[in-house]
Amino acid sequence: MRRLHLKLFYLRTRFKREPQGVTAKTLGVRPATMSHLEQGRSLPTLQMLDALCRHYDVTPTYLLDDDRPIEPQPRDRWSERAAAIGRGDWVEVPEGAAIKTSDGLLLCPVMSGARFYNSNEQAQRMLCRTSDEAVALSERLGGAEQETDRNLGDLLRRELMSQRKPRTQKRRSAASSDLLGDLPRISRGGDLAAEA
Repeated sequence: MRRLHLKLFYLRTRFKREPQGVTAKTLGVRPATMSHLEQGRSLPTLQMLDALCRHYDVTPTYLLDDDRPIEPQPRDRWSERAAAIGRGDWVEVPEGAAIKTSDGLLLCPVMSGARFYNSNEQAQRMLCRTSDEAVALSERLGGAEQETDRNLGDLLRRELMSQRKPRTQKRRSAASSDLLGDLPRISRGGDLAAEA
């Protein structure tokens, strides 16, 4: 769950486009709670996780799985959580796998490990003439998806860091004065000052 805070920040700023206070009020928590979640300083409770999923229309799997990209896919929607694949996805199946029913529908099995494509990827996949081109396309799409996700993660980290308030120096100065208080005092002449 090391990327949970980035996903929450992305969903609020890019997906919902709402201020932190509005999100906090909608969820019934303090703005500081949302801030701590987005900064990665705390983790949501089970009830809070459920409320976040419903508010942002994402599944808990999307939020908690670090291997999923930051930008949610159609399969990551709360409203689509019971579906095997998301609306708009195209599934790769072997030739002859589709069976025509008596009412004119085609049924085909979704096999484990089968590649699925969104509408843009599907158009590219249709242009592949050989299986080698299809494999190269899959690798290219996977690499591009990882690179896009990595760039988005870096951008969100920089944005979060720029929003952090600097910590006060009181704690540091109090700790350093305690350390200095234990050291013997040196007079201007270099001798140890006599303690009264």
